[in-house]
Amino acid sequence: MTTIHQDIAYSTIDEISAKLASKALSPVEVTESLLQRIEAINPKLNAFITVTAELALEEASRAEKDIMSGNMKGPLHGIPIVHKDIYYTKGIRTTISSKIFENHIPNTNATAVTKLSEAGTILLGKVQTHEFAAGAMTNSPHFGPCRNPWDISRTPGGSSGGSGSAVAAGLAFMGTGTDTGGSIRIPAAACGIVGIKPTYGRVSRNGIFPLSWSLDHGGPLTRTVKDAALCLEAMAGYDSLDPTTSTLPVPAYSTMLREDLKGVRIGIPTTYYFDNNSPEVFAAVHKAIAVMKQLGAEIIDVDIPLLDTVMAISRGICSGEVSAIHDKWYRECPEMYGPDVLAMIESGRLVTAVQYLQSQRARQLLQEQFAEALHEADVLVTPTLPITAPAIDNTAVGMRLAELTMPTNVTGLPSLALPCGFDQSGLPISLQLIGKPFAEGEVLGIGHAYEQSAGWHLSRPSL
Repeated sequence: MTTIHQDIAYSTIDEISAKLASKALSPVEVTESLLQRIEAINPKLNAFITVTAELALEEASRAEKDIMSGNMKGPLHGIPIVHKDIYYTKGIRTTISSKIFENHIPNTNATAVTKLSEAGTILLGKVQTHEFAAGAMTNSPHFGPCRNPWDISRTPGGSSGGSGSAVAAGLAFMGTGTDTGGSIRIPAAACGIVGIKPTYGRVSRNGIFPLSWSLDHGGPLTRTVKDAALCLEAMAGYDSLDPTTSTLPVPAYSTMLREDLKGVRIGIPTTYYFDNNSPEVFAAVHKAIAVMKQLGAEIIDVDIPLLDTVMAISRGICSGEVSAIHDKWYRECPEMYGPDVLAMIESGRLVTAVQYLQSQRARQLLQEQFAEALHEADVLVTPTLPITAPAIDNTAVGMRLAELTMPTNVTGLPSLALPCGFDQSGLPISLQLIGKPFAEGEVLGIGHAYEQSAGWHLSRPSL
């Protein structure tokens, strides 16, 4: 196997794609290097459930032949990635980090898997999620805890913790994720990388095991905003197999990136988002807002009075939908669930139809208030997490990790998490940008301008 310098492992998709196009690197070289790195580093992190080394080398060989003969499909051709282990992959074990599906081998691909495969990506393997994606810690009672590359005693966040850990550690250039209460943005924030939860309906969820039908979103985790834009372009679009997907055309997000923020109105919520942050998170996010002002943005205050009801709204919706999805297995084999997921299912069985419908009505009111705030501002800026990554066994703070991400699952609005500093322990701090429905291009553009000015994306864990 060919050894490639660590800097290649930490290169961006954009950089690697350019080297593949110029034939300075080959997909086989890149894939072999990452497989070596996975073998060396994954035992410390436990990010992977299944490594598909043989398949990856076969796909890399095909990509190499295509690219060498001048048939490069696009910027993702020859790029090694990982899939969260709730994305169905044909012929490849998809466990959902659960005992119930421990040996489950799907006979179809998730639509997003097919789209990324058609774009030329190479699959390195399937990575950990919190059991059934039902938590923010990625501490599986069946497969063991996934760990944060910045400090292996800390959680990588969840539920897409395997993707967050793998991308942050330089084991893959991109990982797919799902986001029901923050499960793309929480691990992106905890691991110091980029994650985008697109608008509800922008990415097909066909072939992704559901947690909560009306709150689930799919999206990518990457090391830079431009990489996230390239991956979202490939993943997004209408799918007849998912009736919730939008028929709106998918923009070329990677062409919508900005160098400055002149003319941009940035809204700062006056309540909720900044009420309960650690001092270091509070300070880092306000420094980021100051950078955005220097880049030309106008900073304004916005009011969203119903925000303090969001966790109650989400519980009324999510727990009820979770219990409905798991009803069959709960009745047949409750002993096969971990204790936290079992408790979630059981609490959902106590939600009445009246409570569920009242939560949905309150959800509409919150959506209206966000729409009013986003009429005044182009995007909203908040912290992604109120704290930095807690210890892997500190389960008491699990729900706290979702406090600032949950609002845009309830409203379905696009939200981007990107790094904006570090605390005194060297753990990443993250900024969240929230946009109008289907305004992912605007959110990514603003995020890119801040990212390139601030430079936090260049930091790496010391693995």
